Parts: sequence; structure tokens; C-alpha cells
Amino acid sequence: MDDYYALLGVDADASVDDIRGAYRDRKSGIDTTSASGRESAAQLNKAWNVLSDPYQRGRYDEQRASAGADGSLADGEADLQVSTNGSRGRAVDTNDRRARAQAAREARVAAQRKPTITLPEGVHFPRQKQRVIAMMIDLFVLLIFVFGIGWIGANALAKHEKPEVVDRINTLNKQITDANKTKSGADKRVSDDKKANNTAQQSVDQKASDAAKTQVDNLTKERDSEYKKLGGYLFGGTALAFGLGFLYLAIPSAMTGRTLGKKLQHLKVLREDGSPLGWRGSITRYGLVVLITFFLYLLLREFAGIIVLFGVTMWMRNPNMQGLHDRMAHTIVVSDEKV
Repeated sequence: MDDYYALLGVDADASVDDIRGAYRDRKSGIDTTSASGRESAAQLNKAWNVLSDPYQRGRYDEQRASAGADGSLADGEADLQVSTNGSRGRAVDTNDRRARAQAAREARVAAQRKPTITLPEGVHFPRQKQRVIAMMIDLFVLLIFVFGIGWIGANALAKHEKPEVVDRINTLNKQITDANKTKSGADKRVSDDKKANNTAQQSVDQKASDAAKTQVDNLTKERDSEYKKLGGYLFGGTALAFGLGFLYLAIPSAMTGRTLGKKLQHLKVLREDGSPLGWRGSITRYGLVVLITFFLYLLLREFAGIIVLFGVTMWMRNPNMQGLHDRMAHTIVVSDEKV
């Protein structure tokens, strides 16, 4: 394992400012016009990226201590390729300015990402991969509720209560499909007529295409009118699906702080003060998400999921890894996985 402190020539308890200064000094002396120099610069960048981030540095210190105990920690400083050729002074100066500008940007990013919430003992901020996998697992389960109950269940109930309406909708859907095929065939013939410069046949085929389009429009309007007769069943199925989705999220979270996805990824939700989520916190956190998604779905359909996912995944750019719903509910996601 590489010793980043030895690479930069600083003590293990050095401050971020001292590490930044050492990083700049080492980087300024590297000739990045050579392959070995670029490799050395990459080593320094990696060391700086880890040691400038509080969370990454904490994990690295733990791993470094273990490596030191089992003898796998690299000894001494890395063989950095420093330029001593005076003719390359201008290139080195340019590299120095670039390194300083890069270090300044990275320092600003590190400052922005510094957590403002103190976590209780035994937990730490999760890896991004953990949260993404947990979210995908929970989304898969929720989609089963929405599709399996909201769509299939509602349609099954509608077919039982109003079979004639459902049959009429199915017939219209088949007629719409056939009319679209007729239009596509007519459009292809029109295109062939243009290539053959056959204006007379083109006029005939264009009329056939227009007639098919009119038929599609009329059939679609009639189908939509029939769908309105089933509005109550479809709305009820959708509401039931969202309600079950809320229960799936809220009940286990209130009891253990974990959904299925979070449990599998060793994650849990706490209040910002480190106390358990509880029923109130769980209902607030997930109730906000489900209600907003439900009303947006009624207005925007599938686009609702994109909007809600954007707000939920804002934790990726937050120093405390909090999504918009976390900030509104004053909750935080942590990991109790041993590192």
C-alpha cells in the first residue's frame, strides 16, 4: 500500500494546509513532459485527492494503520521524477501554475464537501455506490407495486365491473394499430412515388395516408373517451399502489431505519442529531416523497419519476449526502458497515 504522507513528505497528523503546501511544492518540481513525470504527477494527485477529503482521509488512515501492522505499507518516498533541466524552466513554471490552480480548485471542492453534521460513533458516511445500489433495489420493488397493482390490478377490476368498456377499448386499440400500419404503408408508397417522379400515383397514395391519419385520430379520441369511463378504477388502483409503496418504505424504516435496499447495503436512516428515525421521522421522510410523486404522476405521468429522482439524488452533491427530502425531514443516511 502506498504511503501518501511519505509521498508528500508530511507527518500523518499534518493539517490540510500543510498537505496542500507540500503537494504544490512536489508538483511544481515535476517534469510532466515525460512519461515518468506524468506518472509521478498522477501519484501526487491521487495522494492529494485522498488526504484533502476528510472522509476519504479517515478511511485511508484506518487502512494505512492496518497495512503498517502487517508490513504491507510501502517504505520511504516514491521516486518522483523532478526536472533539473534549465531549458525546461518555462514548462515547469507553466506546470507549477497549473498545479497551483488545480490545487486551489480541489481545495475549494474539498471545503464545499466538508460535512457539517457530526455523526454518532459506529457509523460513517456511506460510499456512493452503496446508496445507488440500495436505491435501485427499492425502486425495483416499488415498480412491482405500481405495475403489478396499479396497472394490472386496476385493469382486472375494471374488466370485472365494466367488461363491455374494456372490450371496446381493446377493439379500438387493435383498430388504431391497423390504421397506423396502413398509414406507414401509404407513406412508404408516397416516398417511392417521389423518387419515381410519378405525381399522379403520389397524389393517390397521399390521400390514402391522410385518410389513415384521420382514422387514427378519430379512433384515438373514441378510445380516450372510453378510458374516461374507467377513470375511477384506474385512479383507485394508482392510489392503492402508491399507498402500498409508502408502507413498504415507511414501516421498516420506522422500526429499524432500513428498507430492504438499505439493509442489504448496510445503510440506515437517522435523524440529524443521530437519534433513531422513528415513526414520525419515517412518515415525514417518505410521506413527502410519495405524496409529491403521486400528484406529479397525475399531472405528468412518467415524467414525475424523473423530477422526483432528481430531487432525491441531490445527495450526490451535498456535503452531508442529504437529498432534498432528507433536508426537509432533517434526516441523514449513514453506513454501519465495518471498514
